[in-house]
Amino acid sequence: MLRHALDPLFQPRSLMVVTDQALPVMQSLPASLRNKTTLIEPAPGSLASIPARLEGLTAGERLDLALICMPPLNLAHTLDQLEGAPPRALVILAHEAIDPDPESTRTFCAKWARAHGCALLGPFAFGLQRPNRGLNLSQHRLLAKPGRVALIAQSRSIMAGVLDWADDVHIGFSTAVALGDELDTRISEVLDYLATDSSTDSVAIYLEKVSNGREFMSALRSAASVKPVVVLRSGSLDTDPREEEAFDAALRRAGAVRVKYFVQLFSALKVFMYRSRPKGRRVAVFSNGEGPAQLALDMAFSGGPIVRASLSDASRNRLNKFLAPGSLICNPVVTHQPLNAMLVNDVLSVLLQDDGVDGVVASFAPDSRSDFPGVVAELARFAPVANKPVLTCMMGDAGMRPLRRTLDNAGTSAFRTPESTANAFGILASHHYNQQLLLQIQPAEPDHALPDVRVARERLRLALQTQGGRLDRAQAWALLADFHVPLAPIAPDQAPVSVTEYPCAIRVGTDPLFGPVVRFGAGGMMGRIAIDQDGVDLAPLNHFLAKRLVQRSQIWQQMLCTMVSGAALTRLLLALELISDLVSECPEIESITIDPVVIRGAMIFVADLDVVLRDGLCQAVPAASGYEHMAIHPYPRRWVEKLSLKNDVEAVIRPIRPDDALALQQFVRDLSDQARYMRFVSMMRELTPKMLARYTQLDYHREFALVATIVESDTSGVEAQKIIGLSHYLLNPDGQGAEYALVVADDWQGQGLGKRLMSRLTEAAREQGLSYIEGLVLSNNRPMLTLMTRSMGMRNDPDPDDPTGMRRVWMTFNPEPVPETR
Repeated sequence: MLRHALDPLFQPRSLMVVTDQALPVMQSLPASLRNKTTLIEPAPGSLASIPARLEGLTAGERLDLALICMPPLNLAHTLDQLEGAPPRALVILAHEAIDPDPESTRTFCAKWARAHGCALLGPFAFGLQRPNRGLNLSQHRLLAKPGRVALIAQSRSIMAGVLDWADDVHIGFSTAVALGDELDTRISEVLDYLATDSSTDSVAIYLEKVSNGREFMSALRSAASVKPVVVLRSGSLDTDPREEEAFDAALRRAGAVRVKYFVQLFSALKVFMYRSRPKGRRVAVFSNGEGPAQLALDMAFSGGPIVRASLSDASRNRLNKFLAPGSLICNPVVTHQPLNAMLVNDVLSVLLQDDGVDGVVASFAPDSRSDFPGVVAELARFAPVANKPVLTCMMGDAGMRPLRRTLDNAGTSAFRTPESTANAFGILASHHYNQQLLLQIQPAEPDHALPDVRVARERLRLALQTQGGRLDRAQAWALLADFHVPLAPIAPDQAPVSVTEYPCAIRVGTDPLFGPVVRFGAGGMMGRIAIDQDGVDLAPLNHFLAKRLVQRSQIWQQMLCTMVSGAALTRLLLALELISDLVSECPEIESITIDPVVIRGAMIFVADLDVVLRDGLCQAVPAASGYEHMAIHPYPRRWVEKLSLKNDVEAVIRPIRPDDALALQQFVRDLSDQARYMRFVSMMRELTPKMLARYTQLDYHREFALVATIVESDTSGVEAQKIIGLSHYLLNPDGQGAEYALVVADDWQGQGLGKRLMSRLTEAAREQGLSYIEGLVLSNNRPMLTLMTRSMGMRNDPDPDDPTGMRRVWMTFNPEPVPETR
């Protein structure tokens, strides 16, 4: 099996340690590395001498990882000693000696690593830990407890603080890595690695800066599609508010969750251990006192992390039967009677069965009359298997801390304060909300008329040549007409805005990291003052995303939601969707301001329209160049085509979509055992949930997948799309080539479907600028080998890792460079 490019860093098979001081790595060295570790300990201040043969390595075998902690002035000599046998990965820890020229040290180490094809962490690194493997490659004296959460930090001090805190509260990690300067190993690469790491269930990130918005978003979306991701970002006070809103919008669209405060990162680490995810923010609070309950519900303010749930009459009647007289039963549910396991079970069961409740916060203060050990034992049994989240707060320390620890160890972590418990629930709810946004994609065949992109871009090119950076009014309206945007100018004889109307505005700007940002909010002077009340999202949008964008704005929540007709809302959402298409297909546009916008009946009128352009981006067609001006690659609908098969069956070949998950699962189930084994080299009968997400929630910046579908009717006559073929490629770590896969349903083979799917796949790879495409095929899969070699003209070589069982079937798109055989 091919190793991930970062495997030598995170799962080294051989190790060399060069240090003039004691390091924690030698105190907890995993058994698998003990016979393949070389320790070199020069005297303080002296130069290291690297032996020609390393412990446990055979002649010609490359060292996986070198861990170096030497004075900065000795680093160049130490790395020179590795010239003849450079490692695959390198961690250079910070040394107590002062570096007189740290920038030169950074430059030298980065150049050395790139020259030797070596993943680099450092210099001046805190290092990393892999607690599940017993590997401490950091300067933190204690190896963290094993767990299922990965922690990435762009700060060594934050990492040190979190590890120290986690040890005290018994939180474990699968991985903890501080990236520092990110000279070579970047956060996007680490996210890619953790997305497929079997020991990691969720990821927490402390972020200070993003250097490449597209790469960051691509990796974040990929990771968040299979594992919860939470992000804490510093420096918000020094950032332009619009850039902050763009960053928030980016995290929402990536399916990740942003927290604002350091303490919330701890809450996220704890709450992601919960298996249940709420489908909304409606919380019921159960407590043994009004004070703790009210503190939790104080978080249900406008825009807060939770919403106060309304209990049904049936729920209140059931609660009345076993709660003492005088108890509160309308949310919060508060009783002053002594608590025991049965009472807690009864109350929680009622609350969780209420359709108006998305989850429960159980907040308890110390009470000597209550059987808290029994209550906690019941919570430890009940909460992990509940169909909705049950978050517990055990207020206090002396008597309550051991009880919290019991719940922590049971996988249903408890919190110290009602507010932190409510905030933690908000993190879970935000995750569910953002995951719905992550799944959204433009329709393959939209209902509205397709835009005339060629005419629009020619219009913009001429405008830039003749009048600079701004369209006149006529040109601006003509541009909207090219994309069929359903807005109309206010006629001269009409009042721009009457006193009974609430003007709104649509604005599009360009964020330097994340590209086009679409905003909907109040218009006129109010809109220019209260920009933090706008709904904000990144292009591209579809109907669902446009609706959520409008609903997040304050003007909609407070005024328009009760005034706008369904027809007008549909028109508004279509306008937002098409405007996002406009800025996606026309990178020449710097900004669009449509303000004020007035909704009258079913129509939407505009008083002022302003389009500002930027030069230098008119040459490339965005669809062919990968939409480089955007952080999110739009759905590549231009690859949709129809194909006639035998018996007058018409198939559609198109890029895969998230909503293809069920059809793809059925496609895999329907394959014969032989076809399934030929494709997956295993006898698996269906895809796991993570594999389904991996195949259907694609970032078309880094991979490409086509499905062939036909329409079939079930026994009740309901039509549905059925997948009969799949082709896919994923970029290799070198960024120059990709690995492909192809499978066609047994009943549809021999009709040219496989050849067409593969031809379109190679066309996409060539257009993306790749140099080669390759795949591993079983040696006895004669039909596939024949298709690839005879029909596609690919080369057929033995796989070096399994020359008798597998074949490496590949082709280049340019004579140079030819990829090395792995």
